[in-house]
Amino acid sequence: MSTLFRPGEFYGVPQFGSHGAGFDVRASAATGCEDDVQVHTHRDAHFVLVLSGTYLSSARGAPERARPPALIFNPPGTTHRDRFAGGVGTFVTVSVPGTSFLDIRTTGRSAAEAVCLRARSALSAAFRLARELREARDPLVMESSVWELVALVAAAGSQVSHPSAWVLRAYEAIMDRSAQPRLGVRDIAAEFNVHPVHLARAFRATWGCSPGELIRWRRVDRAAELLRSMELPAAHIAAETGFVDQSHMTRAFRAVYGTTPAAYRRERVSPIQASADVDRLECGSP
Repeated sequence: MSTLFRPGEFYGVPQFGSHGAGFDVRASAATGCEDDVQVHTHRDAHFVLVLSGTYLSSARGAPERARPPALIFNPPGTTHRDRFAGGVGTFVTVSVPGTSFLDIRTTGRSAAEAVCLRARSALSAAFRLARELREARDPLVMESSVWELVALVAAAGSQVSHPSAWVLRAYEAIMDRSAQPRLGVRDIAAEFNVHPVHLARAFRATWGCSPGELIRWRRVDRAAELLRSMELPAAHIAAETGFVDQSHMTRAFRAVYGTTPAAYRRERVSPIQASADVDRLECGSP
């Protein structure tokens, strides 16, 4: 018998989130061993935007293995065992009441099946929502993006444009190489034998962001993961994640999270555990 998950409840550690009229959006990181994840049922419908790691799912209709970027829709009542290979990955979830999908069931797609949304419009809408979650978190903008995703579920079976294979590979290259301090947009463009202008245009059309914004997001996301571990000083984290120095990391971190690395670390660990490391972080000591 599977465990029933409430709206907004998922395996993993929430990093931050937002909720409004009829939706719950949150960014999370997979933790622990993938074997710890058990079969469970979600009461409401939800989307999973896979940002890093390899996503595994037993839901009918969902891909068994999904490499980022991937957007999976699970209808109300989905029972599955979804997890990340090796227990490592980051993702954004969007929960919506099951009643919101009553009209969509008339499109011919089985209400019992999950679906991987591969259209550029769906991926772009999901990334816009993820960016809004990390930046302004305007409830009206987020609600609008959620309904846009819901509408795209109905269009999942129609003729849509899919991202070019090289654009998907460029995304993976950035996710894999973001820790390289001197990595630039020209480097990625050269790797795929395209002009930087073409790369920038394709990224904006597919993900709604520039290659540079994705590099910054990936570095900050990895820095946040290391800050939560409480095992490394800030200067070391900056070097490990591809920033020029600690001040560079702080500026990028504030731009994405709206707070400093020190404040982020302080909010996510106990005061006793954090005191020595946060003092060192704020003073810039290695």
